[in-house]
Amino acid sequence: MSNSSVTFVDSTDWAYEVAVVITNAIVEACQVRGECSIMLTGGRSAERLYQIWALLPDFASLKNTRFFFGDERFLPSDHVESNYGLAMRTLFKYGIPSTCEVRRMTVENVDQNVAAKAYEAQLPEKLDVLLLSMGEDGHIASLFPNSSTLFETDRRVVCVRAPRPPFERLTITPPVIAKARRTYVLALGRVKASVYKQARMCPEDIALLPARLVLSATWFLDSYLTE
Repeated sequence: MSNSSVTFVDSTDWAYEVAVVITNAIVEACQVRGECSIMLTGGRSAERLYQIWALLPDFASLKNTRFFFGDERFLPSDHVESNYGLAMRTLFKYGIPSTCEVRRMTVENVDQNVAAKAYEAQLPEKLDVLLLSMGEDGHIASLFPNSSTLFETDRRVVCVRAPRPPFERLTITPPVIAKARRTYVLALGRVKASVYKQARMCPEDIALLPARLVLSATWFLDSYLTE
């Protein structure tokens, strides 16, 4: 596994800095392949990022971009804890850019396994951009510590039960993560910086800290505990 690439962002202006980096990655993918597939994340950091990103003129001018989701809770789309709902209230508050589309995980009134297989069928072979947030327990997407899904090798989207509510969720699996062309991880705050440092100390123990799956990604931190 290659070394992490760490980008230190300003604690007050980090959302703007990250939004610019992600936008540039999308534009570059479109220049190379004519289109871009990007997977969005949820969480408080993502909410702040999306609020700022939506205001950038370059976001409104994006073309040929498909937005996917890394995980979702089995909740109505307008629920406060729905990742799709979060994105629609923030990132797409002013509309979806022309020629772009949002591919949501459909979870209402559908069997969980059917929902997982349906979304799996929509995913491209390789994502151009994968955006993740790390939790303070080291989870990414809905891949939590000691989950058997961390060792999934065939399925790309599965149903999982989280250790805290909302319990029932869909999540991408390690094969999707491994194939992404570019991966970015939000790990803002001193607690998450400490978790990142811990992850680097024993990179093989994925079960304890799932974020070790993406140690070769670009990480955004606003504070860091030196070794």
